[in-house]
Parts: sequence; structure tokens; C-alpha cells
Amino acid sequence: MQSTDFKNKNTENFDIKDTLLKFVAFIHWIVLGLIISITVSFFYLRYAHETYEATNVIKILDNNNSGFKMPTDAMSFFSKGKVNLENETEVLQSALLIERVVDSLDLQNTYYVKGNIKETDMGPTAPFTIHWADLPEKVNALALTVSIEMTPKGYYLEGSDELKAFGTTYTYKKQPFYVLAKSLYPKKLAGDYRIVKCKKEQAILSVKSQLKVAPVGKQSELLRLTVSAQHPQKAADIANMLAAVFDQDGIQDRQLVHQKTVSFVNERFGFLFKELDSIESNKAYYKQKENLADFKADAGVLMETKSVTKGELNAAKTQAVLSEILMETLGKTKSNELLPANIGLEQVEVADIIDQYNELVLKQQKLLQSVGENHPAVLELQATQKQLKNNIKASLATYKKVLQSKIGAISQISSGQSQQYAALPFQEKAIRSIERQQEIKEALYIILLQKREEAAVNLAIINPSIKMVDYAKPNDQPISPNYGIIYFAALFIGLGIPLVIIYFYFMLDTKVHTKKDIELVVKEIPVIAEIPHISDADKMVKYLDRSVLSEAFRMLRTNLNFLMKDTKESQVIFTTSTIKGEGKTFVSMNLAITLSTLGKKVILVGADLRNPQLHKMLNITRHQKGVTNYLHDTVTQLDDIIEKGAQYNLKLDFIFSGTIPPNPAELLSNGRFELLLEELKKEYDIVMVDTAPTLLVTDTTLIANLADLLVYVIRANHTDKNLLHFINELKALKKISNAGIVLNNVGEQKGYGYKYGYSYSYKYNYGYGYGYGADETKRRRKRSIWSIVKKLFKKE
Repeated sequence: MQSTDFKNKNTENFDIKDTLLKFVAFIHWIVLGLIISITVSFFYLRYAHETYEATNVIKILDNNNSGFKMPTDAMSFFSKGKVNLENETEVLQSALLIERVVDSLDLQNTYYVKGNIKETDMGPTAPFTIHWADLPEKVNALALTVSIEMTPKGYYLEGSDELKAFGTTYTYKKQPFYVLAKSLYPKKLAGDYRIVKCKKEQAILSVKSQLKVAPVGKQSELLRLTVSAQHPQKAADIANMLAAVFDQDGIQDRQLVHQKTVSFVNERFGFLFKELDSIESNKAYYKQKENLADFKADAGVLMETKSVTKGELNAAKTQAVLSEILMETLGKTKSNELLPANIGLEQVEVADIIDQYNELVLKQQKLLQSVGENHPAVLELQATQKQLKNNIKASLATYKKVLQSKIGAISQISSGQSQQYAALPFQEKAIRSIERQQEIKEALYIILLQKREEAAVNLAIINPSIKMVDYAKPNDQPISPNYGIIYFAALFIGLGIPLVIIYFYFMLDTKVHTKKDIELVVKEIPVIAEIPHISDADKMVKYLDRSVLSEAFRMLRTNLNFLMKDTKESQVIFTTSTIKGEGKTFVSMNLAITLSTLGKKVILVGADLRNPQLHKMLNITRHQKGVTNYLHDTVTQLDDIIEKGAQYNLKLDFIFSGTIPPNPAELLSNGRFELLLEELKKEYDIVMVDTAPTLLVTDTTLIANLADLLVYVIRANHTDKNLLHFINELKALKKISNAGIVLNNVGEQKGYGYKYGYSYSYKYNYGYGYGYGADETKRRRKRSIWSIVKKLFKKE
């Protein structure tokens, strides 16, 4: 909770001016970072290879419904095709097309001209070309670098003094090659060049990585081809060549289709000829076998003939019936009766005889009217009549036989005709089957002939695959490196990195630096003085000195007067700190010297029994008797341990700590130290006591109640801010009272004196080695480092 309150107060006291001043203190590092960053970017831009970009725009034409069509395909003109741009994009980026571009533009060879600073890709403007005279398989797998010095008369290979002629084949690293000059002006050839020959696969991958194909818009049917290269003309040539290769590839595909169509039709014509000839031969053999000339005509004749035959048969049967009837009539007819005449017999002789017979009958009937039956004339007529009747019978019998023969012949003919008539449907079916096959083959022949004509016409008038909307043109403005972005990035990095480093440095810095850092945490104890950082070897104030250090201690002396309870009586002033190295002995010595300049009797007592430092301020060895002797040995008198300051040219006396005891806390608690102070107060106006740090040992807290005033020393850039809470704890537990804080070593580092938010902890295991052996100090230091690391990761 206390940590949260501190953070909130820290945020409330945020001062933008202090924050800016904090960073301004490191302006030299920021400027240095900016100079380094801009210098690096300058040299990068100076030596970096420039990249150029070229763009063209093409429209993919729909050739599915293009070309020449016969009238039967007229409806196809009204159908609308749709180009799949995704498929065409993949085709444009395919290795097959890019390989053709590589071969067409000689992209396996890259020509560099050597300059004073860097090499530059010449692209298609190189004044010469190199050709590798070997099998294509070996050339495509070849990776080689050749350096050439060109002259108007020839060229020199790297490492060779032999002038080589253009167009002549030479060998370099077992690879035959020759060089051809393109420039019409020999002087333009002079210079140093480097030719990099890469494998074809590498060249294809390089072009593919430099190629971008994308639609112009979401609803657009246009494609934009973007190519980047180290030479503007090279980029434009690749883009335009790729479009041309794609166009030619589509044309060749459609030409191949038409050529295949013509070849297929011509091949099928041979089979159709054979099949049609076989069908027609089968038709002829069948007609010959069935005695058919023309089926319809033959069927008509057969029908007509059968009808005539049927009529003749019926007529013959009728005549036979009539003959039978007439013979029956002759048998029943009497001599004086007439015979039927004109009954339909076609036999003329019989009809004539019947007519003669009937005339005789009529003549007899007339005679019988005038004469009797036995009249000779009547008898003669009867004899003639009888003879005619016999003739009629004989003629009818003969006629009947003729009719029966005729009927048999006609019936036989009719039977044959009936068989022929019954076979007509099967003959028609066979003929129709043959004719159907013939019609199919003829129709197929006509279709193939039509398709062959269409393919031949389309092959002659093939349409392009694309329409060039915009050709790629060389752009002399490089896209990479971008000078503005590079310099902006350099400016950003040059400023950002130092600022970030400084920011994290401040974030990770948990040391006390200014008076404000203390006042944010320690509220009940005032900061009575700030002692500046002194870089001189001699850190002791001198009498009548006007230095900054002397003035700072005079200010401390003045402020102490406001904290002293009664300035007329002797005062006991303790100096202490939280940890070792905060400068309490330094403050004790200089404060004692400053107080002695007022004409008061001052004595400085070294009560830091574990790690005495007072003798070092006077540049003497630690062998004098001191406090420990007095506390331990009751025989020791006060005068035995007091050292006069005159021998050190000082107006104060000293009592050093003496021999380091094994039990300093017990010595300070035995009552002799209080007796020592009482005796000193009788002889001196001010008794300054340099005590031990309060964090790790209890020495100072055991005797803190004996002090009239406690000067608590905190060292800037050394004391951790978390340790300030320990002072609050001492105050809360009433282990110290009437205290004032002195901030020592102010100004050693610039850029501080500002507020930071930390997550504080009340675990004070900082392990500062204080008066212990080397092993114990090392162990505590390791524990201290680990504690600090854990605290850093626990920060909010």
C-alpha cells in the first residue's frame, strides 16, 4: 500500500521540465548516436546498389470464341467468355515463360562496370557480350565470374597480360568463350568490367523474385506487370519481353491446336475413304444378290406386275368357270333349245359355233312350224345341230384344258411375286441400313472437311493473346534505396536508440540522486544539507576556506542550530547512515572541523567499531587506543584515548575506535559508552560521534538514545531508494529522534534529481559487506545482486 501511494505521489509530482532536463544532461550521447546513424546511412547509400522498377499493363484477350467460324457455329458469336486472371497470373510467373525471357535477354550474364567506389550493373547497355561456347547443358549449369579490362583493340583477362581479340574463342577456367563488341565506337569499350555468369535456375529464380503480377483493380480485366532490377532499361526489357513471350506462347498454343486439327482431319479422311468405299461396295453386292437396281422403282414394277398377274389369274379362273357352266348347259339343253351366247367366254371359235348352233335351232323351230319333226330338212338340221354341239363340247374341253394350264402358270408366277413382295421390307431395311451408314460417313466427311477449312483459316489469321495497354519504360528514379526513408530511419534510430537506452537506464536506476527523491519517501525527517561531489584527493575543509565544500558544511552547521534543543549546553551529535560507503565519516570529519571554527571545543569520536574509517581521513594507521579500549578496560582513562588535533593542524580532538572487537554490540551496551559521553560533555561543547550503519548491525540503534541530534547521511548515486523506507521504519519504531538528513555526493552524475516510480519492498537484504571477512562479504554481495534482479522483475 505504501508503495502504491508513493507511485501515485510520484505521478502527481511529474514535471515535464525536469524530465527534459534529465535527457538534456545526456545530449552529447544523443548527438553522438545521431552522428553515427547519419554517417552509417550516408555510407550505406553511397555503396548500396540501386534498384529500379518498370511497369507495363496488358489486357488478356479471350480467344475461346475468336477465329473463323462456319455458318453452323454462328450462335457461338453471341456467347461471352470470361478470362480467369488468376490462372493467367500464374502462367505469367511460371518458370517456363521466365526461362524464355532469360534466354532472350541473356540474363544469365550480368555485366558490371567497376567504379572508384562501387560496381554498377550495365544491363543491356553493356558495350560487349560474352558467349559460352559449350553444350547448352553445361552452360546452363555454369556459375563463374570473369573480370575483364576492355580496350579499343581487345581485352585482357584478369591475371593475364595477353591481349585477346573480339570474336575469337578462348578458354577461362576450362570454359570456352568469346567476346563480341556491340559499340560502334571503340573508345566506349575502355574500362574494367566484371561478368557474373550464374546458373539458369538461379537466373529464373532471380527474375521470378523481382516480378510482381497483379490486377489493376478488383473488377478490372487488366494485369500490371512490375519488374525490379539494378538497371532501369533492364527492368523495362524484362517486363516487355515477358509480355511478348506470354503473347507468343498463347499464339503458339492455338496454332498447335489448329495444326493438330488439320493433321487429325487429314488422317481421318483416309479412314473415311476406305469406309465409304466399303459401304458402297456392300450396297452394290447386296443389290446384285437381290436383283435390285433401284429399290423404289423395282418395288413399283413388282406391285404393278403382281396386279396384272392377279388380274390374269382371275380372268382365267372366270373363263374356266364359264366353260364349265356352258358344258353343263350343253348337257342339259335339248335339240330344239338355244344355247346361251355372249356369256363372257373369250374363246372366239366356241362363240362362233354357238352362234351357228343357235341359228340352226332357230331355223329348225321355223321349219317345225311348217313341217313335221321327221321332215328331211328338219332331220338334216338336227344332224348338223348335233355335230355343232359335239364341236362345242370338244372346243370347250380343249379350252378348259388350256385355261387350267394357264391358271397353273399364272398361279406359279403369282406365288413368286408374292415371295418377292414379302421380301421387300427386309430388303428395304438392309438398304436403309447401308444407306444410313453411308449418310453418316458422308456427313462426318463434310464436317471434317468444314473443320479442316476452319482450322486452316484460323491458322492463317491467328489472333494475339494480349493487348498491350501500356509498355514498360525505363524509370531513372530508383525505388531502392529510398534516400528519404533511409535518412528518416537514420534520424529516428540515431535519436531513438540513445533515448531508449537512457530511458531504460533511468527506469533501471533505483539510486537516490537528489533531495526530491528523499522527500518523496521520508516525510518526517528534513533534509538539512546537500554536500556536493568533490573530485579532489583532499576532501577535508580548511579554515577560512571559501570553496563549495566549505560553504556546504557551513550551511549544514547553520541548519543544525535549528535542530539543537539547547545550544548553550554540550551537544552530542551522532552521524550514521543506512549502509557502508555513504560518507558518514566524511561528513563527521568536515562537520566537526566546521563547528570548531566557531571557537567551540569539539571532539570527534569514532564509534564505528566494526569498520573504522576515521584514521584514513587523517592518513594514519589504525593502532591508537580508542573507544573499544575504554569500553572493555575499566582501568583505561579518558585522557588515555584522546588524541589532540593540533598534531594534525586541526582545532578539535579525536577518539579513535581502537582495536576491532569481536562483540561490538555488547561493548556498546555495557554502560561504559554512556559514561564516556557524559565525561566528554563536561570537557567539550560538541561531541561528534561517527557511528556504524544502521541496516545490518544494531550498534547505532543501541546508543541512538544518547544523541541530542542525529545526522543521517545518504549518498547520492549510491544509496538505493528502497533503503529510504528503512529510515521511516526507524522513525516509526522511535529508534531515532531529532534527526536530520544530509545528502552527500550531490552532482556526481548529471541528469538526475527527478522522480521515478518504483515498487518498493520491505525486505532489506542488500548484503553490503560491513566489517566482515572477505567470504562473508562476497556471499552477501551475491545475495544482494540476486535480490536486486528479483526486484526488477517484480516492478509494476
